[in-house]
Amino acid sequence: MTSHSVRDKASCSLLGARLVVVTGVQGFVGSHLTEALLARSGVSVLGIDRVEPGGDPRTASIINCLRGRPGFELLAVDAGDRGVASRLAGADAVVHLAAPTDVGASWGAGFADQAASLLGWHRLLDACHAAGVPRVVVASSAHVYGPTGGLACEEVPVEPTSPYGVMKLATERLAAAFARRPGSRMSVVALRFFTAFGPRSNPEMVVPRMFRSAVTAAPMPLFGDGDVAHSWTHVDDLVAGVLRALDLPLVAGCAETVNIAGADIASLRQVGDLVGQIVGRPVVWEAAGDRPGDAAGVRADLSRARRLLGFTPAVGLREGLESLWPHLNAQPVRPRPLPA
Repeated sequence: MTSHSVRDKASCSLLGARLVVVTGVQGFVGSHLTEALLARSGVSVLGIDRVEPGGDPRTASIINCLRGRPGFELLAVDAGDRGVASRLAGADAVVHLAAPTDVGASWGAGFADQAASLLGWHRLLDACHAAGVPRVVVASSAHVYGPTGGLACEEVPVEPTSPYGVMKLATERLAAAFARRPGSRMSVVALRFFTAFGPRSNPEMVVPRMFRSAVTAAPMPLFGDGDVAHSWTHVDDLVAGVLRALDLPLVAGCAETVNIAGADIASLRQVGDLVGQIVGRPVVWEAAGDRPGDAAGVRADLSRARRLLGFTPAVGLREGLESLWPHLNAQPVRPRPLPA
């Protein structure tokens, strides 16, 4: 997206937001973001999630905690449902986090989920336009970049190497089109999230699987050689990026794209070594060849994030892994003997 931000008296900032709509509220980032928003004085959150409360044992405790907080309401529907459209009047912002996350599955039958998600996003944007929602923040991904060969900055040509990356690019471009639509009162910030970890993450994400391998000695698939460096991002920094995107003064019609990532760059093997040190047992790797669609060493250039949002990552890789371990260790897994 091309940057068109303007800071002046006509700019819109969400510092005084009263109602924020968060899709994917029971998810990894959505639940942490909702807690942070509810901690702000006078802010209410309408959480959107198609998973019925208690429908997923992994998120049941999360939603039960949120439902007990003043200012929180849950609407258990898809983000593109008409029921959401009818609730957007008076909303100060919409944060769209609900989307399929399995990169590998996007090549096959799972692409139907990607397409359905994009269609739901179009419906939600249409409803935001009709309701005059002033700010939309949407989660995109580093997978839009493809093989950058260095630091990925927002100005470089994007070459996604998976259907997942293509759909993420379509997600942010669709939002920009709505912002620039004649008569729009909307401004948009698309945040390109880099490899994330932290409490409440899906157990099948790479970092929890590393911890599980170290504890149980069960082999963990190693795609590629494991030596390519990536940017690693704690969920607290993702949430901080979203909050700054909500507070960014922009005039209607503006669309910004910004990388959000941690400061530390490391390979899979290096992260596995850290996990092994924390657990006291090594991660057991099992060569699995190359996986279609994996981004080769995507490292974040955070220059725009610092300049535009004033964003600086606060949680280091080792610090984040050490703070995650007690959460994972609270869910006992029976260790298996290490191989001789």
